[in-house]
Amino acid sequence: MQRNLNAVLFLTVFALSQAVRDTFFANTFQSVSFLFVAALAFGMSTLLFGGWVVLNAPQEIRFLSGRPARFAVLNLTTALAWLAYFFALKHLEPAIVNMIYVGVGPLVILFWSGGERPGHIRFAEYAAYTGIAAALAGIAYVVLFGHSGLQSDDATLRTGALIAVAIGGVSITVSHVNARQFNDDGASSNLVFASRFLIVVATAAAAEAIFGTPALRPEGSQLGWIALCAFALIVIPSFSLQLGIARSSPLSVNVIRAMGPVFVFAAQQLDDRLSFSSATLICILLFSISASAASGLRAHAELRQTRD
Repeated sequence: MQRNLNAVLFLTVFALSQAVRDTFFANTFQSVSFLFVAALAFGMSTLLFGGWVVLNAPQEIRFLSGRPARFAVLNLTTALAWLAYFFALKHLEPAIVNMIYVGVGPLVILFWSGGERPGHIRFAEYAAYTGIAAALAGIAYVVLFGHSGLQSDDATLRTGALIAVAIGGVSITVSHVNARQFNDDGASSNLVFASRFLIVVATAAAAEAIFGTPALRPEGSQLGWIALCAFALIVIPSFSLQLGIARSSPLSVNVIRAMGPVFVFAAQQLDDRLSFSSATLICILLFSISASAASGLRAHAELRQTRD
């Protein structure tokens, strides 16, 4: 019971933190390279948590060396997910990016499991997932036809960002499943968190060095502040999510995160670049209600199975 409560706490902390993170960095990425921020944030994660593992539990590294294929998939999917997310955050309304990113997760898990659900709630649970799918289709319409709170005349960029964050959402779900498998095998959350961002750091740093614009790199006076914000808003909440992943099912991770878009939408109203979009809000509410219903039905089914 305590383990489950801790999982809910860690996941809730992450969901709440997304509001500040996405609103802050959506604004920051207008003047600072998202590749630079990615390399900085996840480079700190790797150094800090990797250093802790090397100094305190070096024997755990065997979990990685003994499973090279899974380790590669963990890094590749994490890199694709976060870089796609940051790219989309630069070009779309933050709440929309967040909703798509977490919204595809429950559907991926559903199809991954083969759609197997207890018969006595099958219709109700599938109805909830249909609501999630409808919300995602609606938010895609909002983006493609210019009804979001962030107006842009570049339809190509909007479409590209929409596709990128959808792919990122699938990728991060696969990444979370892989992370949970390492935890189940006995690897600590510190080890998994320290090792899952290696390709993110390498790719972001290389791309920034080759393609980056000097004007979008922060000055020395800004670097400390951006580093502090990256650590507080990306590193710590992401580790909180990692702790939640280690203590709960992949489906639970995704449905609890589903409240994130509501918090992001509320926080982004403070951003002067964005206008209030009722269409975005309707889609987010439909998604959050549907995801919450799916979560409740899943918990009820698992409880009945345990009793039986």
